[in-house]
Amino acid sequence: MSVLVRTFAAPLVISALLTQASYAQEEFPMSDRQKAEIARKKAEEKANDEAYKAMLKHTQQVKPKADPWANVRPPPAGGGK
Repeated sequence: MSVLVRTFAAPLVISALLTQASYAQEEFPMSDRQKAEIARKKAEEKANDEAYKAMLKHTQQVKPKADPWANVRPPPAGGGK
């Protein structure tokens, strides 16, 4: 009888130990405090993104192309055309 018990008990114990890892990976439900913190972070991130985009709109000005050799080259002959 002890051989029969060992035959069934060993796989039972092994399967019970292997399932513990899957239980450890479960996510527990978030508390209201955690949900509020996540919502606050998302709102803050969205506000930062909007402020960044608004800042880019105000600072993007078309600059004339710079010619670093403008003072070195002679003016074009024929009035520039």
